[in-house]
Amino acid sequence: MEWLWVVGYFLHARLQFAHRNRVKVSDNLSLIHSVLSTHAQALQDSPWKGLPELTNKDGTECVDSCPVQAWSMATILDVLHDLKQYS
Repeated sequence: MEWLWVVGYFLHARLQFAHRNRVKVSDNLSLIHSVLSTHAQALQDSPWKGLPELTNKDGTECVDSCPVQAWSMATILDVLHDLKQYS
């Protein structure tokens, strides 16, 4: 099982660490854009137009997960906000 909602916190932490340690934010952008593009595709493919709480291995659907979870979306929105701030 893979918890989707923690991904936003992970990406946020990468940006915060880079900023606080004077590392170029651009060094993290390829990873962040790669992850966010996967999420964007999931949003487009979802009949609910949202992100689930958790997935199975490699992002496959987990039938025990809620198909749309607010905190999954909220943490990704936080990262998008961070990108504007640090870019």
